[in-house]
Amino acid sequence: MPVIACVTIGQSPREDAVPELQRFVPHARFIEAGALDRLDDVAIAAIGPTGGDFPLVTRLRDRRSVVVGEHAITPLVQDAIRRVEDEADLVIVLCTGEFAVSCRKPLLFPGRILASTVTAVHGGRPVAILAPHESQVAPVGDRWRARGVEATVLAASPYANTNFEAIGRRARDAGAALVVMDCLGHSLAMKSAVASASGLPTILVRSLVARVAAELVER
Repeated sequence: MPVIACVTIGQSPREDAVPELQRFVPHARFIEAGALDRLDDVAIAAIGPTGGDFPLVTRLRDRRSVVVGEHAITPLVQDAIRRVEDEADLVIVLCTGEFAVSCRKPLLFPGRILASTVTAVHGGRPVAILAPHESQVAPVGDRWRARGVEATVLAASPYANTNFEAIGRRARDAGAALVVMDCLGHSLAMKSAVASASGLPTILVRSLVARVAAELVER
């Protein structure tokens, strides 16, 4: 049985995300590690985004959400990868951020997979990007526009009481031809609400990366 390791930038286990990934790869065993597993609240607060560091949103074991800096969290992501890579056949980083990390096993970066998929299919049409925190609206927009995507970014937290049907309608009213759910915290149910309300094709990074993982470990 293949082993897939999920490395969250928050704390493990990610009971909100990993079971849905397993639905797409039912023949695999999943293990987990978190970049913040060994940190207390004081240490977590110290790696918040400062000095222009890109803000990333993640979840703690007690279901609270926190914002950390992409650059600041990278060494901790690397440490979490090291803790699971010997046991795993494949490692997935549960974040669409950009990390300079390495692994001795195949390593999936959801952000790269999502960016390649969107740039391949959007055809120059406007795209609505759903980001998990208000602080990400401007920098996420900059990243997508640098990829040649005409992006309208909407804050849509998977960790709060967000009305995803309303978000879907906002995406439609903004003139988007495609909706992109740019956070591993977004779920299949959230996608369904967005797609139904918007009437638009909707890409969920969680299921997208799970399908790629399934392709890689099938024998």
